[in-house]
Amino acid sequence: MKLFILLFLFFSTLFSQSLESLLDEYEETTKKSLTTVDEKMGHIRIYSQKEIQLMQYNKLSDILKELPLFNLNKNRFGVGNPSLAGSKTVTSGFFRFFIDDHEVSSAYSKSPFLSWGDLPLDFIDHIEIYYGESSFALANDSGIYFIRLYTKSPQKENGAKLTTNISNNASNSNGLTYASTLGNDWSYLIYLNNTKIKDDDTYKGKKLSNNSSRKYLYLDVQNDTTIINFGYSDVTKDNYMGQSKDIVPNSGEIFSKDYYVDITKYFLDDNSIKANFSIGKQLREYSETNDEKIFLVPFLFSAYQNITQANEKLEFTKTNAYISKTFQYKDNNFLAGLSLQNKSYKVKSRTIVNSNTTVDVGQFNDFDKESVRSVLFQDDYKIKDDLIFIANAKYDKYKRRGFLKDSSTNLYRIGGIYTPFENFGLKSFYTETTIPQLFSNIDFAFPMNKNLKDQKYRIFTVEGVFTTENSKFGITYDHVDIEDFIYYASVGFVNVDHTIKTDGWIFDYEYIFSDEHELKLNYYLTSLSETANNSQRGGFIKYMGRTNNLEYFTSLNYKSAFDYTNVHVSSAFDFSLGATYNISKNMSLSLKGENLLDKSTKSLNTNEITKEVFATKDYGRSVNMTLKWVF
Repeated sequence: MKLFILLFLFFSTLFSQSLESLLDEYEETTKKSLTTVDEKMGHIRIYSQKEIQLMQYNKLSDILKELPLFNLNKNRFGVGNPSLAGSKTVTSGFFRFFIDDHEVSSAYSKSPFLSWGDLPLDFIDHIEIYYGESSFALANDSGIYFIRLYTKSPQKENGAKLTTNISNNASNSNGLTYASTLGNDWSYLIYLNNTKIKDDDTYKGKKLSNNSSRKYLYLDVQNDTTIINFGYSDVTKDNYMGQSKDIVPNSGEIFSKDYYVDITKYFLDDNSIKANFSIGKQLREYSETNDEKIFLVPFLFSAYQNITQANEKLEFTKTNAYISKTFQYKDNNFLAGLSLQNKSYKVKSRTIVNSNTTVDVGQFNDFDKESVRSVLFQDDYKIKDDLIFIANAKYDKYKRRGFLKDSSTNLYRIGGIYTPFENFGLKSFYTETTIPQLFSNIDFAFPMNKNLKDQKYRIFTVEGVFTTENSKFGITYDHVDIEDFIYYASVGFVNVDHTIKTDGWIFDYEYIFSDEHELKLNYYLTSLSETANNSQRGGFIKYMGRTNNLEYFTSLNYKSAFDYTNVHVSSAFDFSLGATYNISKNMSLSLKGENLLDKSTKSLNTNEITKEVFATKDYGRSVNMTLKWVF
């Protein structure tokens, strides 16, 4: 350790570019960097560069686990999976996740979290999280939550930064960001990262392994009118509980390679025409061996009931083309757009070992391609200076190969933004949207009824915000009705045969003591018409500040207790604190303690042999040290 510190001090004297001055620049340009915010897209929660830096949010999951009306739990494969408060889902098909203009959600399950949930934030400028239907403006897949990560500007970085993170549990992460100009107004940013995560748990004295190795590459090349992005993630991980009937598999691994190219081009002097094209591919492999049998829903009522080994290699491809035009007429701002999206799903191999016999089972069904053609329209009409009316409409036409029928959906939204006073504003939306069935839903649907219905959502939200010179107070209410909700039951995915209703409240308070010190409070609660199997209330308190060369924070994330069947899950209190010391003008050293009370959230799971429901923790206690070196 002494040698480690001496090396830090040695290198800190070699280079002259100032990390401290870069941080000051970030702070000064925070408002400018957030020009991407679109109030018309929904209810917004923003994580600025300043907050990401001071709170030491090292990876995306650090932020996701504190969001209101939201739980982040491990699924059976050890992947952090978000669910709406009060519920726990296997995979989250209603969260849309973007890196800049590109949606990185899986073509198979629409969930990005296997590949991107632990994405390091070294190269991220700021994050916008919208509660609302983003596809009205972006023609992406429909959803409820919209998470958008904006990468740092190559022009602003124009240099290199090395980030090294080590943890007391033997996890580590090393990242390099480099940005430069190419001449002729072109610039580029490249990010490389290699991460090792150690994560073990136990079930009845037996080890559950969830270790993973993750590699990331991101390249951004741009000028004033063209942006070209390339993203790549490579994940190798243990499969935790996997699909073992007795919870503890003998062995098993998951491999995922996910890469994409995304090109955005703006036309006309006012950049009012936007064209985007992207292509992405994911290669995923899964293997598991278990003497106590493997539970696979597609074979629930077949002769394959003694499966001791499963292996598969899958390939998913997604292409998207989008063009939109914005224009003004009197007090109206219009947006019109067209898009075409194609998804395909290929089984390269899928075998099981049943009663000591190897069987090539191939595809579970013939639904393996889908095309979506979309037309969208938006108008925001300024009735008067303090009142804006918003209307959206979108038509989606789904064309499918296989037994699943073609279909079409109509999505609508109306809303308004009212600011009668300088320090008071209201925002409200009513939305009708549809989330269709996925490849994964059909593969693992109840074998006797694989023809699932689309999920239909009706959402009403209203938000009020009051500000003073140093503080901000906000209240948000939402009511959601869901028809034909797709739920993973013990027999596979099924449509719930009645309307599910939820009501939620969010209370936010911020107080700025000075430019260097800030306090944030949040509390939320929700009610659910179904039996809750997850926390329904929660909140956080966090304080961040900076004094001379020292930055520091403390936070407490709370999730309420709940009872399900015969299991009581106690309240979660994730207490964390940390400090950053700027060793010199080009180097900083950070120390962060996470979940110091060792009271994390917990996830419910079921032993398929005994039918026992039990809870396991989602994450443990850790201490992390991070070096950032600008050169």
